[in-house]
Amino acid sequence: MFGAKPLVSAILFLAPASSLHAGDGAPFVYIATQDPFVSSEGQVRLNDVHVFGGVFGEGSFGDNLQFWNVDYTDNYLVGAAFGRDFRELGAGFVLGGVAGAAIRFGDDDETTGEVWAGLRLRHHGLVIGDLAIAPAVTVGLSAVTGPTEIERLREISRDGDATLLGFVGPELSFRLRQIPDLELVYQLHHRSGANGFFGDMAEGSNANTIGLRYRF
Repeated sequence: MFGAKPLVSAILFLAPASSLHAGDGAPFVYIATQDPFVSSEGQVRLNDVHVFGGVFGEGSFGDNLQFWNVDYTDNYLVGAAFGRDFRELGAGFVLGGVAGAAIRFGDDDETTGEVWAGLRLRHHGLVIGDLAIAPAVTVGLSAVTGPTEIERLREISRDGDATLLGFVGPELSFRLRQIPDLELVYQLHHRSGANGFFGDMAEGSNANTIGLRYRF
């Protein structure tokens, strides 16, 4: 898709570009083992809402992780997800759950719906001054009302069914101390057959997404 690759790359590389300075008494760079930007009231944020949009890419899961070098299609998804943290696991890791829904559409695709749910493992991340960069991954199940064109072709090649597949959502989030409840999130939205375990499929589809997550 013309223009998609430079747009996605520019957003991701510009996300950390902000004025950085360490908080009072904190090192400038450190690995956080707890929420580094706790509110002044000491509020623990257990819930979050993530709104995002993305572009489907050709190729495999690994190919699409290289978001700057993907053959993007003219097909998109727009969605939202609700998440809740269940437990601090120690060493900065947090276990939670996520459930979401999205609409998938584009030049080659009929409009279809998707719902997914899974467990999320995240880390409080790397803090650089006033910026926290945090990794996470969600693993679960994804169901759709109909396949995308890429999924349809993969169904034919494998004699499979992409209706119910595994879901994997690796991500990086960027959060500023000055706006602690809001995150800019990059996530790879991946539907997977887990090498034939789901629907006799290998790959399902992959979309690189950008969104905002509000934590409360």
